[in-house]
Amino acid sequence: MMDVKIYDKLARRYDLATKIVSFGIEELWRWMFIRKIKKFIKNGVMIDVASATGEMSKTGFNKIYFIEPSSEMVKIMVEKFKKDGFIEEKFEVQFQERPYIKLKKGKKEYIIIQNTAENFSIDEKADLITSFMGLRNFDNLQKGMENLTRHLKEGGYFAIVEMVKNDSLIAKLIMWYMNKIVPLIAGIMLGMKEEYKLLGKSIVSLNEENILKNLKGYKILEKQKLIFPVATLIIARKNG
Repeated sequence: MMDVKIYDKLARRYDLATKIVSFGIEELWRWMFIRKIKKFIKNGVMIDVASATGEMSKTGFNKIYFIEPSSEMVKIMVEKFKKDGFIEEKFEVQFQERPYIKLKKGKKEYIIIQNTAENFSIDEKADLITSFMGLRNFDNLQKGMENLTRHLKEGGYFAIVEMVKNDSLIAKLIMWYMNKIVPLIAGIMLGMKEEYKLLGKSIVSLNEENILKNLKGYKILEKQKLIFPVATLIIARKNG
């Protein structure tokens, strides 16, 4: 669980900061993640949770719901997609009162909802749900996973990449870097040393077993480590 205010503060510099502190590894993980997803499903309706600045749009799916609790991250997403040629559809209810934004570009439709994985609700069910480095920030992992499962079609895919606690030597070195060095870099770059300490601690709050036990009713199709053993990729299919 993470304070949304941290992400509000970080939003404007989130993409750059992530690239710098991860030496580009997180971007590589995302590329590997999307490549793996495409082996199972290439298009359809997608829900992405804890979306940050909307980088999972790189899946190329025609219809994507982005679920993100940070209002500042939502603003960055809207700006980013508009720069890419998306046009916002106007609603009678204003954004400040109802954080639900629809943007379109050709066949592509993006719906951004400012809410949590535990509490969002939409009428449509997805062919694919993705969470890239998001599960550890859920307020309640079980409740969040149950709500996401309700929003997934029978036979649909749940794809996850998460940094999890690991006892290998390489993982311990990475965690030392995340907990000791990254906050120093963030303090110099962003003035956010203490906030990045909390981000590092959030990683050790989750392990692979916690994720798998919340995937009841799914068949695990893929489970692997991504280059460094601290990151786990899981692709599961909902039974039905």
